[in-house]
Amino acid sequence: MPKVVAYVPEDSVVHGIVEENSPEGWDVVRLDTASTSPEVLHSELADADFMLFFYGKITVEALSAGPNLRLLQTLHAGYDDVPVREAGELGVAFANASGMNSQSVAELAITLMLSLYRHLVWTHNALRDGEWVVERAAGHDTYELEGKTVGIVGLGNIGSITARLVNGFNTEILYTDIEAKPDIEQRFGARRVDLDELLSESDIVTLHTPLDDSTNGLIGRHELSLMKSSAILINTCRGPVVQEDALIEALRKRQIWGAGVDVYEQEPTPADNPLLQLDNVVVVPHLAGQTFESYPRRVQLAFRNMERVINGLPPINLITPE
Repeated sequence: MPKVVAYVPEDSVVHGIVEENSPEGWDVVRLDTASTSPEVLHSELADADFMLFFYGKITVEALSAGPNLRLLQTLHAGYDDVPVREAGELGVAFANASGMNSQSVAELAITLMLSLYRHLVWTHNALRDGEWVVERAAGHDTYELEGKTVGIVGLGNIGSITARLVNGFNTEILYTDIEAKPDIEQRFGARRVDLDELLSESDIVTLHTPLDDSTNGLIGRHELSLMKSSAILINTCRGPVVQEDALIEALRKRQIWGAGVDVYEQEPTPADNPLLQLDNVVVVPHLAGQTFESYPRRVQLAFRNMERVINGLPPINLITPE
C-alpha cells in the first residue's frame, strides 16, 4: 500500500480535494503546512513513497528524511524555490502541475487587460464613494481590446490559451518563444518575432514565461523603453521576470500607459510597495491560478503521476535538474 504525504494548508480547499481524490486503499497522510513541525514532517516522510505539496516549503532536510521517496509532486506550475537538483541527487523524481491552472491564469491576464482599459477598479471605488461619473473613464482615455496588437512572451500552455482568448477580440497576435509554434500561428494568425520587435509593436504585452536564469530580469529599463507610451504590461507569471524598480519608474513617468500585476519580486509584497499606490496599475495578490476548477485537476494529476511511477512510467511534467 503506497504511502503519500500530502503537505498542504489545512484551510485550503486543496486539503479536502486530496481526501476526495485519494486512491482507494492508499495511505494518504495530510499535514498542514502552517502547523506541522519539521520533526513531524520528517517522521511521516521516513516511510513514505510519495510527497505532494501546495504552498509548503520543501527543504533538502525533508527530502533526506524520506529514503524511500520516489516522487515529489508540486501542485504548482512554478518550482523556482524547489531544490530540484538536490532531489535528483537523492534519487527523488520531481514533477510540477504545469497546464493544470493554465485556463485560470490566462483568464486573469484578460481580466487585467480589460480592467485597465475600462478603469474598472477606479470606477468601482468612485461609485461606492458616491461619485457617478469618473472623468478618466468618460471615453477619451478608455479603450477596447478589438484591433489591438497583443504580444505574448512565452507561448507555452498559458500563453497558448491566452492567444486563443485574445483571438476572440479580433486582435493581432505577436509572440516570442524559444520554439516556433506553427499550430498557433496557423490557428490564430500569430507571428513569431524577437523580443525587441514584440515590445515595440505591441499595444499589450503579456508575460507567460517560467522563471529561470534566462528570464530573471527579462523586462528592465531598456525593454520598457521600447514599448509604446500607450502600451500596457501584464505580468501573471513570476515577479522577478520584471525588474520592479524599472517598471515603477516607467509607470510614474507615463513611459507606458499602465500595468496589471499579479506577481512581485518579493511575496507577500510590502504594504509600502509603490506599485500599490500608482493610479495606472491594477494589482492582485498572486492569485491567477487559484480557481475552484483548477484544484481537482492538479490533485488528480498528482495521483495519476504516482500511479505512473508505480507502473514504471515517467511522471507527466517531469522536471530534470539543469
